[in-house]
Amino acid sequence: MRFISGKNISQDIWPLALLLLAVSAGTMVGFAKYVSAALLCVQSFVSCVDPQAVYDGGIKGNKGPIKLRIGNGGAGQSGLIKVLADEFIKYEVKKGAKPFRVAWYLSDTTVSINYLQAGTVDVGFTYSEVAEKIAIKQGVAVSRHYAWRDHFLLVGPKANPANISSSLDILTIFSNIYKAAQNNKVTDPVQTRFLSRYDKSATNIKESQMWIGIGQVPWATAYSTWYHSYIAFPVQALKAAILLDEYTITDRGTYLSIDPSLAKQTVIYKAATDSSSDPLLNPAFLLIGKKATNLGTVNSFKKWVVDKKLGQKAIIAFKKSGKQLYSGAP
Repeated sequence: MRFISGKNISQDIWPLALLLLAVSAGTMVGFAKYVSAALLCVQSFVSCVDPQAVYDGGIKGNKGPIKLRIGNGGAGQSGLIKVLADEFIKYEVKKGAKPFRVAWYLSDTTVSINYLQAGTVDVGFTYSEVAEKIAIKQGVAVSRHYAWRDHFLLVGPKANPANISSSLDILTIFSNIYKAAQNNKVTDPVQTRFLSRYDKSATNIKESQMWIGIGQVPWATAYSTWYHSYIAFPVQALKAAILLDEYTITDRGTYLSIDPSLAKQTVIYKAATDSSSDPLLNPAFLLIGKKATNLGTVNSFKKWVVDKKLGQKAIIAFKKSGKQLYSGAP
């Protein structure tokens, strides 16, 4: 079982809450009822998760069935999943389908794959080639399809205590952050600190690759006090890093989704390009689950997402504060 502490505390404590309700009920019947429910949900934890949002395509009075369930983190928080869901619903209805709805489940790459395995979601937009291919090999997913390109950013405080520069390559930047952090002094106006989401997300995996790339593992024993493990979804993690004057890895979609006044309090020191060889490129793939239901809708969505005139057009047109968040698939 994987509890997502710090992301959705209700998911962590509700089995215990059920047991407490059973005890307070004061009857054997009530006790048996609630214990059975609790045990059932504990055994199939990820199957008991509610969607973060349900989209209706903007169709008035649409109370149709949920025919597609999507797992994703950052693109859901930025609003892209809503756009894709609404546009896809309208497209299908225009073709003659009865109105239906699409559910979005808030999840990072690791959790999205867990949700696919449990049948909680039908598809996931995920960001780890290795994890995706393993999921297919293990029978959790059946196929993956290039959806869009997001871009990792290395951001940090304006004071720039590590004295890094955008002219440096990303590994040199991480090396400089490490050296500065190891030499922090109590008297420093702003100490060098790095915030990690520490949650097995694609972002956490990427920054871990960077640390390992310079021969460092700051999360291992003896733990580096300047390495801030902060388990949260993208928007919340970036806000924390900004308010705490810490360096961190985020993505462009998340950066452009936060309040502009908050974004102005941090600096982008390194940003990914669209080059496939750029270590900060963050490709998103549509991963189709083996346990997906409503296969007709799932297959239609797959074709719609990769179509240059349909899903790809919607992805490229998606903007925040007048700025394009994502590049289409190559």
